[in-house]
This record gives sequence, C-alpha cells and structure tokens, in this order.
Amino acid sequence: MMISLIIHRINRYFNAVTGNRGGTERTGINIFMRTIKTVLILTITYWHLSALKTCDLPTDPGPMPKSLIDTEFEPGLNVFGVLRADSDSGSSFIHVEKALTTKQMYEEADIFDTTATVQITDSLTGEVFQFEMIEDTTYRGYYYNFDFQPENGHHYILEVQSDNLPTLSAGTIVPVAPEITPNSLLVTDSKFQFDLKLTADTYQYNCYLFFGDSYIEKQISNNGDGTITIVFNISGKDETATKLVIIGYDRNLTEYLNSSPSFIPQTFHEMINTVENGYGCFGSLAVTAVVL
Repeated sequence: MMISLIIHRINRYFNAVTGNRGGTERTGINIFMRTIKTVLILTITYWHLSALKTCDLPTDPGPMPKSLIDTEFEPGLNVFGVLRADSDSGSSFIHVEKALTTKQMYEEADIFDTTATVQITDSLTGEVFQFEMIEDTTYRGYYYNFDFQPENGHHYILEVQSDNLPTLSAGTIVPVAPEITPNSLLVTDSKFQFDLKLTADTYQYNCYLFFGDSYIEKQISNNGDGTITIVFNISGKDETATKLVIIGYDRNLTEYLNSSPSFIPQTFHEMINTVENGYGCFGSLAVTAVVL
C-alpha cells in the first residue's frame, strides 16, 4: 500500500513536468524523465522492502531452537519453592501445581494441587518439616510451615507427593547472609557507597536502598570470592535513605530469575528446571536488612 502510494505520487509529478512540452523537446524530455522515474521507483521499492525486512513486527516470531526438540508430555507436578533465610519465621513457601496437557487446559481442568504431601528435610540435622496448604482461594496451592526457619549454609531437600504422580524432589543450599564490610559505608550528598563481601554459595545479589516508600535497586552477579564496591547515585533525592536490604540468591533461583521469558508469539523458551521427576524450580535466598 505504501509503495503504491509513493509510485502514484511519482507518476503525478513526472506527468506534470512533461505534460506541457511539445515536439522534439517533449520526446527528449520524456525519455530522460522515464529513465529517472524508473531508477527512482526501483530505489524506493528496494529501500522500503529492506526496511520491512529489518523491522520486528509485534506478530513476528521470536528466536527459534537450533535443532528439533521432540518431547512427549509426561504427567507430573510443577512446583515453585523458595526457602527464605530472613527475620520472618514461616516466610518460606512451596507452590504446587499439576502439569496439564493442552486439552486439559482448554477443558479448564484445575491446575492447583491442594492435596499434596510436602516436606522439607534438613540433610545436616535430619529434621523433617511438614508444609501445609492454606485454605484460601487467593493462595490456592501454596504450602507453608509457619514455624520453619531455614539456616544459612544448610542443605535442604524437598519432596512432594500427590496421587499417582512421580515423587518430585529437589535440593538447595541456603546462601550465607550478605555481609557489608565493616566501616565501608560512605554517604554523601551524591552517593551511597559500601563494600559487599562475596561468597561462593551466592550467585547473585540484589541491593535495595529505600527512601520511605520508594527505592532504587542494583543487581550484582557474583564472579568469585572477595569484595565489591556498591555505589548508589542519590543526587537529587529529597528524602534521606531509611533502609538497605541485600538479598543473596542461590544458584537455582539465580538461573530462574535470569531466564528470558518473552511475550512474542511463537517464541521458543528453553525450559528452566531445577527439580527431579517433575517440573519447576526450588531454591533459596538470604536477606540482610540494615536500618539507617
């Protein structure tokens, strides 16, 4: 449509240029003008098609797999579980769903599993913690143990059983609590700075600097032991910083959080799975909060 409109306007222009000429003069001008017009039309057409080729339209498919992936549906449980080593006892949770076929989804089958047996075992002490589901439609499929408080550095094993489905299992090592190097905190009118100790069991840190109800954030990938200097630019902030929160993620949650979901249709997404005999992610995090 756009190309047709451009060509139509070019024709109108050249007709106007050559229409009032006569005799030999008109013939010579016509030949010259037709040549120029043809070159111009071809150039514009090529440019327009090239532009369309390089533009990503909303309906264009996203990245495709490099090879054919032949998979069959296997019934199983789908979980998302997070063990939180923070100051709030009982904040850890396990969310349990059933993997459904496309047909079951269209038939609106219930995806939430509300009758599963969920337990966490501390492999260091052997202590077993049972997680129970809250009878609340808002949090269907979420299992909690309000007395459970994970320990930093401990290895925990998750087991989930439901109906005749395979028993799902997974493990995580809770990261060490993030630690600020003593006497490294520096605050000026333009920056908020501190040194963060890095530990091998933590794969990513997210730092949040709060100003009342608002905050600014920095994400740091851990490339090895040592320390790293974190600098927040606070120039132009009218409020004083009130709290610093640092969250350290284990390997499983880091992999899950950095996966790249896309809403582009027909886009291939590599499945992130950190559990056995099922689907989903089970990981842990540690939180350090400093009131300023």
